[in-house]
Amino acid sequence: MTDVIIPNFNGLENLKCVLASLRAQTVKDFGIIIVDNGSADGSVEYAEENIREATVIKNETNLGFSKAVNIGINYSLENNNPDYIILLNNDIEVEKDFIEKGIDTFTKMKDAGFIACKMLNFFKREIIDDTGDFIRRNGGIPMARGHGEKDTGQYDKPEYIFGACAGAAFYKAELFRNAGLFDEDFFAYLEDVDLSFRFQLAGYKCYYNPKIVCYHKRRETTSRFDGWETYYTEKNLVALRLKNYPIGLYIKYSPLFFLARVNRFIKYLGKRYSKGTFGYAMKGYLKGLSEIPKSLGKRRQIQRNRKVKPGYTENIF
Repeated sequence: MTDVIIPNFNGLENLKCVLASLRAQTVKDFGIIIVDNGSADGSVEYAEENIREATVIKNETNLGFSKAVNIGINYSLENNNPDYIILLNNDIEVEKDFIEKGIDTFTKMKDAGFIACKMLNFFKREIIDDTGDFIRRNGGIPMARGHGEKDTGQYDKPEYIFGACAGAAFYKAELFRNAGLFDEDFFAYLEDVDLSFRFQLAGYKCYYNPKIVCYHKRRETTSRFDGWETYYTEKNLVALRLKNYPIGLYIKYSPLFFLARVNRFIKYLGKRYSKGTFGYAMKGYLKGLSEIPKSLGKRRQIQRNRKVKPGYTENIF
């Protein structure tokens, strides 16, 4: 049993696209769970009237990506007992063999706990959106691998990588049962990097299969909210590092973390960014610092459950 979970917030036209591509799949044995964050654009009505096989969960307000997805995951685990869970943003279109190839990858790669796919730009399909997430050693900055590059086959090698973009990713359900769900304090941004880090620490590997293809309208929802990306990225970076880095690696890379932030904040003052960007960044960073006690509490549980050595962790950055 496989469940596809789609969070949605006022994304009617996007939702039509992703649901149409799911209906065209070469396999049909999967469920669809739409978690709506208080939409007022007819999204819920459309889904209920046109996708009768889907389960629609209606939140009264916008709870953010992490909490909405967790609601969907918990519903799936409690009601459907799935083997696999697929997460899809509402601004995704998947190839017709997307689910078939994802499940087949799990069958062939027995030690893969979660799977990253090749995400291409929806509007310019020769441009890469994401081929898996990674973290730079020199500064600890999370990056979408290949983002913005022209696709010339440079990421056509199947391989084990750090993590998967939760905009389109496959997970064995046991990962959520054993290692937890998304951190709901990550309202948006880096929540999938944080989850990938925690899964890696718990001993679950991420496999990238470039033959699993989808198309992404990046920032289609969050671009409507000025300053969101800057604020939540800066806030969540603080927690991501405190929670997940083994202590030796955290100490080793802390000077680079500091220098990277200084460099980033200087850039925020440049002409490339709007005048308010520096303010959003500073507010986010200070909010992250204020949540250090909470992050340290989460860290204790994560590190107690760690199954891999620090050297392994460092090698997958």
